[in-house]
Amino acid sequence: MRTPLFFLLASLLSVPALQAADKVDYVKDVLPILETYCIGCHNQDDAEGDFAMDSHAALMRGGESGIAITQGESQSSRMLLMVAGKVDPKMPPEDEVQPSEDEVSLLTAWIDQGAAGPEGKLPFKRTLRTPKIASDADGHWPITAVATSPSGELRAEARYAEVAIEDADGKPVATITTEHGKINSLAFSRDGSRLLIGSGVTGSYGSATVYATRTGQLQSEMIGHRDVLYAAVFSPDESIIATAGYDRVIKLWDSDTGEMMRELKGHNGAIFDLVFSPDGKVLVSGCADETVKVWSVASGQRLDTLGQPEGEVFAVDITNDGKFVIAGSADNRLRVWRLRSIDKPRTNPIVATRFVDESPLVAMDLSPDGTSLLVVSQGGNVKVIRTSDWSQAAVLAPLPDTASDITIDAKSNVALIAMMNGQIARRELPQGTAEKSIVADAVEPLYLDLGALGNLKESELRKQLADKMMSSDETVHVGRGVTIDGVIGQPGESDRFTWQASAGEVWAIDADGAKDSMIDPIVTILDAAGDPVLKIRLQAVRDSYFTFRGKDSKQVGDFRVFNWQEMNLKQYFYANGEVTRLWMHPRGPDSGFNVYPGEGNRWTYFGTTNTTHALGEPAYIVQPLAPGEEPVANGLPVFDIYYENDDDPMRISSTGSRVLFTAPSDGLFTARITDTRGDGGEAFGYQLAIRPAKPTFVPTVVPIKGSLRPGTGREFTVRVDRTDGYDGPVTFDVVDLPSSVKANTPLVIEPGQRYATGTLWIGKDGEKWDGEIEPEVVAWATINGQKVERRVGKIGGLTLGEHPSVIPRIMPTDRDTKPTEDWVLQVRRGETASARLVIDRKKGFDKEVSFGKELSGRNTSAGVYVDNIGLNGLIVLKNANERVFYLTADVSADPGKRSFFLTAKVDGNVTSHPITVEVLP
Repeated sequence: MRTPLFFLLASLLSVPALQAADKVDYVKDVLPILETYCIGCHNQDDAEGDFAMDSHAALMRGGESGIAITQGESQSSRMLLMVAGKVDPKMPPEDEVQPSEDEVSLLTAWIDQGAAGPEGKLPFKRTLRTPKIASDADGHWPITAVATSPSGELRAEARYAEVAIEDADGKPVATITTEHGKINSLAFSRDGSRLLIGSGVTGSYGSATVYATRTGQLQSEMIGHRDVLYAAVFSPDESIIATAGYDRVIKLWDSDTGEMMRELKGHNGAIFDLVFSPDGKVLVSGCADETVKVWSVASGQRLDTLGQPEGEVFAVDITNDGKFVIAGSADNRLRVWRLRSIDKPRTNPIVATRFVDESPLVAMDLSPDGTSLLVVSQGGNVKVIRTSDWSQAAVLAPLPDTASDITIDAKSNVALIAMMNGQIARRELPQGTAEKSIVADAVEPLYLDLGALGNLKESELRKQLADKMMSSDETVHVGRGVTIDGVIGQPGESDRFTWQASAGEVWAIDADGAKDSMIDPIVTILDAAGDPVLKIRLQAVRDSYFTFRGKDSKQVGDFRVFNWQEMNLKQYFYANGEVTRLWMHPRGPDSGFNVYPGEGNRWTYFGTTNTTHALGEPAYIVQPLAPGEEPVANGLPVFDIYYENDDDPMRISSTGSRVLFTAPSDGLFTARITDTRGDGGEAFGYQLAIRPAKPTFVPTVVPIKGSLRPGTGREFTVRVDRTDGYDGPVTFDVVDLPSSVKANTPLVIEPGQRYATGTLWIGKDGEKWDGEIEPEVVAWATINGQKVERRVGKIGGLTLGEHPSVIPRIMPTDRDTKPTEDWVLQVRRGETASARLVIDRKKGFDKEVSFGKELSGRNTSAGVYVDNIGLNGLIVLKNANERVFYLTADVSADPGKRSFFLTAKVDGNVTSHPITVEVLP
């Protein structure tokens, strides 16, 4: 309702009497009115209408509609006219509490007196004009903060405006009464003689105070924040106190003098938590703007912003060794980053993300020995996280009420959890959580040699059943090591064949269509009771979904998924029953993951079948559970994977079914075969093999193309088809090479990989030969303790060609090397190293030279890639002769040395001389 005009006139008429009596003071009289009705929407952080009223200068400056106050002229001041409703919009809005007649009179008199500002600096400590609401006499004051001294001898509990200090036996030591309201933070000094309290008055100021713990006497007070504090912490040497709160600013104070040293600005929301690194060089902050920031204590420089959280960050910590930053946030997740930005800005790679609970994570604390992290959720769940692998180690008894803070008593190894019902919950940390325990051992695989397989006809087996007066629909018992020719004669029909197996025996069950058959077979392994046999259980540890577009059942590239930044290479990716694996990171927001094997049709894992995936379809990062291991209660699903397959996981046999079955126990097992679509008829013939598994590999080589040009090399590719579960390395050699030709052999296809890339390189003045030479390639691997060697084939006809358009070379950034020097480029896992790409151009050749895109790094080990090249790839520009490039090793990359080279896309692709890249732990 608009304010009547007579009300405004009455207010103005009362001014002379007020002016004659008293001078209106800005700080005492005017600012409290503005704080009550205006500053909530008009402040420097949130200036609605570009009009801030939380300082005299901003008030006088006005907003986007012009000047709000005309000094000495209240009747023409826009602010008062809006209060009276004579100018739109009405302020405060009509549905808000309105100022009283006396308050309007004060504002009017102040403007007519000249609208003077404060004399000197505006004091930080001011009393808010808020209603006094009586509390319930029978209610309990919430415990808002709790802390224990490092020795465990003292404990502090904070309630409204009061802190109680007790000794280890619970006897009172001191009681501290503050002039502030809610206390949000408590921290003891190392010797327990001082207690740091973070508090203040909401909407007015923040205060950090230091008290003597034995006497409760105030020693120092630090005031400078514009709103209440949420965090106040000592630096490790206690020379600095860091504070932060609702005003989005971090302040560093001299602990001895109480003087402010510097401000750290950059957050865009309330700052909930702070932690120093053990060496005191770095400060980490957690904020409502969904970020964690890393700051240099010495300079105040922001060293990194960790932007992966998808909700407010309520708690942060740093491990005792200073190697990892930990954060718990409102998106129910715990995140861990490797701390690298200590002395200068650097990227701190994320190493773990764990979905811990179905509600926000509000508090956490590290155990004194650093092996465990206790995490408390808003829903009252208390969980222990193992810091060795950041997996859940235990679930403790839930809390009866909402938690506000947590501390672990170093003396008793008991967690004290403050709750809003005014109580302290005690939770004893379980012993033996440092290492993951496995409930049951996996069955050792046993590989058999049964000789040649027997061949059976399903029709004859059915006839034998009929002769024995048995139903032809019954399961047929067959021998160990057979092939069966059969037909799915009717829609919906399935054939079942039973054989005897002992625990640990590994069997390969292959199902293929007969010649010209229409069948698409699917095989399921059943136990003696006719139930599917469980292969493995997969625990989801991170949830996601497909973005941008879905995927067909073959694609390996451009898997765009939500929260991809928190996924690591080699992790298993589950969607709609299919499990694949992450092979290469996206190259930016306009690309997605490549999955294994990185080329051709995608592989699946744990015997699952490839399938299509829709846009928005849920997906998960999963990890296998050991036999007998209980899944953690993290709020994400657990997937049971059975011995069942539709299409070959390795995509070697097209639509054929492949099941690699390890018998979990002695007994009878059944292979059930049917058509995956439920069809049947005379044209649905199949061949089913139940045979002992024989892990092996089939190697191939893609020969070089083009003649060898002096000073360069030619690329060739070797591949393996892996069968019956062989997942180990395969080594390739080239034999009978001319002495002037160098190969980067032995060339190793790493465990689990599909291919490797080699080069044959010849110097500028190498020995020449007549005609064409065809060296051979051989491959070998050690399988089940035995060396298995295969002749692969010819590497191609080697001939000498003319001088190339460019000779590419890889050199260190700080020196030149000889053209044939095999120098070592070292890169540590999770980090990036640099080198120079130098090209010697043939006279007259000045074109741009491309070295490829995401796969430009040739023969890198899994997880090592040329980085920071965007979507255009690695290019040496027109008329340029060199550039710096960067090589990154993912945290999943295996340590070791490996040959590395680059290939220029000119003259039919010519390569550099290889160097060695060494991945360090």
